[in-house]
Amino acid sequence: MTVTTSTQSERLTDLAGLAGLTPLSETTSGPDPAAVYEALRARWGNVAPVLLEPGVPAWLVLGHRELVTVLRNEGLYSRDARNWGLFADGTVGPGSGVGGILAPRDGIYYVDGARHRHLRRLVDDAFESVDEHRLAATVEYWCGLALDRVLAAGEADLVADYARAVPLLVMSTMFGLDPEQARAMLGHARKVFQAKGAAGVESLNAQRALISDLIADRRAAPSDDLTSAILRHPSAPTDLDAQSAVSATLILGSEFEVGWITQALRLRLTDPRFDGRSGGRLSAPDTLEAVLGSTPPAPNAAPRFALADTTLGDRAIAAGDAVVPGILGASAESRGTGDDIWLESGNLSYLTWGAGPHACPARRPATLIAQITVEAALRRLGGVALTVPPEALRSAGTLFSSAPRELPVRFEVPRPARPARPVRPER
Repeated sequence: MTVTTSTQSERLTDLAGLAGLTPLSETTSGPDPAAVYEALRARWGNVAPVLLEPGVPAWLVLGHRELVTVLRNEGLYSRDARNWGLFADGTVGPGSGVGGILAPRDGIYYVDGARHRHLRRLVDDAFESVDEHRLAATVEYWCGLALDRVLAAGEADLVADYARAVPLLVMSTMFGLDPEQARAMLGHARKVFQAKGAAGVESLNAQRALISDLIADRRAAPSDDLTSAILRHPSAPTDLDAQSAVSATLILGSEFEVGWITQALRLRLTDPRFDGRSGGRLSAPDTLEAVLGSTPPAPNAAPRFALADTTLGDRAIAAGDAVVPGILGASAESRGTGDDIWLESGNLSYLTWGAGPHACPARRPATLIAQITVEAALRRLGGVALTVPPEALRSAGTLFSSAPRELPVRFEVPRPARPARPVRPER
């Protein structure tokens, strides 16, 4: 199939009314997302028009070189939705479907420039203080509790009963939330990510209230957690600073950590290359790395908004256009050969962590959490098998995240219970 339109001519507003534009959700929740990316590339080239929702077009970046250009260049591609033309003219409002997740807000992933650098320092310095041995013990503790319950039942949904539970509980410990607060936080985050209009806005407000209460509690009674570490920062952050730093990190981190673990467990259950029972020899770290390159938890990154007219991948980008980094599509497009060190020559899965000012600040702890969680499941779930054919598994996708909806399993040869449970790590 040839490229449909001529280069550097049609603008996004010209293409928005075309019949048959692909909804972005098909790249995360369809039965074969990789085929969707390839069909888009075949039709449009490395920068393709898609629909965030009916009547809301955006550019999807499918080329590796183009993707790195967008991620690196904060001066041309802003993360602040106040620069989005469709938001500025009222086409998209904060109460609309996609508006609930993309509307401007004060958070580390949603602002640029000096404000972003300030919030980023708070988060970077807090994560720098993380004791990885203590974090590992915390993860092992919550994995043990979750797996005890799973094994006692003899069957489980590894998404709901394990992969979604452990990161939630670990991050609640890291930030100082109790488990019930953490469960509420994750529920709110799912509704925001699903972009369901008023329900998303309501959940966003509930998130803010919960984190505001957490900040107030730690102001009054500091503890040994990341929230308190942020409040103790030498820059003397305000309550709004701390709330902005905590909220996006906690909410986005838990959502994508769950997806990463879930996709890794899916590979171990469905792909012989990763299944030791079938002769596979790839380790848990190998599996997690393979997920980032083939089925990343964030197939698309949050949109950037063009600050000026420009050209990207032979497409005319107008000031105010939304530009979505297609992480999975760009990884499939190229293996980054060349001399430009910014192109991450070799393994493109690293683009999952982003590049430039908005690259993920929690790569080390996120990797540690995922690795221990997957390894614990593999170590204790002897004789585990899916209760449905692999092809029956379906994705639960939002515009930017993707993971199996469920992983129903039974245990043919349950392992005996662990002889001793570790003491719960202190916060």
